[in-house]
Amino acid sequence: MSDERPVFGTLAFFQAMADALMADPTWAEKGANITASMVYDYLPPVGKLFYMNYDGGKITDVAELASVDERPSDYVITGTPEVWKAVLRKELKPATAMATGKLKVKGKQVYLLKNMGAFSYILDVMTRLDPVYD
Repeated sequence: MSDERPVFGTLAFFQAMADALMADPTWAEKGANITASMVYDYLPPVGKLFYMNYDGGKITDVAELASVDERPSDYVITGTPEVWKAVLRKELKPATAMATGKLKVKGKQVYLLKNMGAFSYILDVMTRLDPVYD
């Protein structure tokens, strides 16, 4: 991972997240059972969609999408930039954001719950990136 801080709401942020996960021995263990694709939907004013594909814990694809239909995904996590910022700043716990509907998750909830430790770890790594906010 670069010494430069990634910018919030950009593809560079998600690439930095992928790089951090791939270099993390804890993720190698926690993510070994994760084979899923996810779209992270930042509502306006950011208005961007980011795609990540996890295959046995390895990140095989990171992309910015023009629409949620551009690539099929197992999960779509949607939230306003303010909610995403609160989660990344650890002002709002991801589980609380999901339980209160501030972050909406579409996808197979059983798989998500069964692998909550790994999915929570992804969010934890996101919080460690210390992005630059505009």
